[in-house]
Amino acid sequence: MISGSRIPFNTLPGVLDGNTVYGASEKFAKFLRTGYGGLLRMNSVFADYGLKDLLPLKLDIPDEGCTRPNKSMYCFDGGEIRVNEQLVLTCMHTLMAREHNRVAAALGQINPHWDDETIYQEARRINIAEIQHITYNEFLPILLGKEVMDKFGLLLQKEVWATLPHMSYKSFSLRQTANLVLYFCAKQGYWNGHDPNVNPNVIDAFAAAAFRFGHSLLPTAVERWSKAHKFIASKRLSDLIRQPYDLYRAGVLDEYFMGLMNQVAQAMDDSITQEVTSHLFKKPGARFGMDLVAFNMQRGREFGLPGYMEFRKFCGLHGADNFKDMSGTMSNTTINRYNSIYVHPSDVDLWSGGVSERPLPGSMLGPTFACIIATQFSYSRRGDRFWYELPSQPSSFTPEQLQEIRKVKLSRVICDNTDLIDTIQVYPMVLPDHEM
Repeated sequence: MISGSRIPFNTLPGVLDGNTVYGASEKFAKFLRTGYGGLLRMNSVFADYGLKDLLPLKLDIPDEGCTRPNKSMYCFDGGEIRVNEQLVLTCMHTLMAREHNRVAAALGQINPHWDDETIYQEARRINIAEIQHITYNEFLPILLGKEVMDKFGLLLQKEVWATLPHMSYKSFSLRQTANLVLYFCAKQGYWNGHDPNVNPNVIDAFAAAAFRFGHSLLPTAVERWSKAHKFIASKRLSDLIRQPYDLYRAGVLDEYFMGLMNQVAQAMDDSITQEVTSHLFKKPGARFGMDLVAFNMQRGREFGLPGYMEFRKFCGLHGADNFKDMSGTMSNTTINRYNSIYVHPSDVDLWSGGVSERPLPGSMLGPTFACIIATQFSYSRRGDRFWYELPSQPSSFTPEQLQEIRKVKLSRVICDNTDLIDTIQVYPMVLPDHEM
């Protein structure tokens, strides 16, 4: 029997469509719904305390992606299988599911004549728009920097209200008419950058290497902080992987969110915490687990990714014929280590070389990973005909609705969907300045 070449494929879409909340198939999306009021299924375990719901229990395949200490303990169900992969990820899944239900409840009150399907689809459309806006307005500028954002066309359209200049329209050509439409759309704050020839699917270099830059930022311990921005306690990261059970304690989810907004992230470099290089997916009672860095390297090779140097050339950066030519792109210590392992710079794996690069000014990433990630997010925006800024689509928002979407910040979503938090910084991904 002869088998063909092994080709990796993605089970999730490349566009930002909220599949972490709603699932990637119609069948699973229906499974996640209550069937009334446009609401998602949740677990009202804290209802007696007047606290907001958690995600529903994962009852169908309880051991999938979950380390259970006993048969009476369950992880959570969400739109994406990795909802339980680490506790703080579970927190984010919970936040956006709560946001859907918050919006759905408000829409139901304003439109009592709407049925379940109408409320669900409208709440889903708004929630996805919020996810897209927060990603490009708050996350990517910190990750890539404004210069890279501008270079790759990732800056969001700004709201512009103005009247059209006085002109006669009677003798316009077809091209002039088209230009006028684009002008009018821009004046209303729409972005007309959709290109049906752009494939928004995820590129292998992004999936298998570049977007795993965050493994460098992982802390050894995850902290909980009080609503007064005071440290409470911490827990080893390896004890929170596939074990989100702390969230079953009332008020703890809010404390983890406060920790996420106050704890300093690790530096973006080639140093990775032993929590994931020696203790990844460690079984209870075991001394060691797996190695995430080894996974990353092997994953890139199984995908058949070209080496780090090939992607530097793809991004218009200089290559290297010997290890001395790599001087300046990363620390000399790292270059010397590569020299002791590899015969030639072309042997360096993409993930390893990418996390080792010195960051660009105003960016967290070096030029190679910044290029790959910016390329992917450009594809994901330009290739998505449901993108929230687009005009003239059945899914398009009105100018007034779009103006409201642009007001959304992650801080507002956190405040609206937690119980105890009442003071946080405007941009939660940036550390608060307590002296201001």
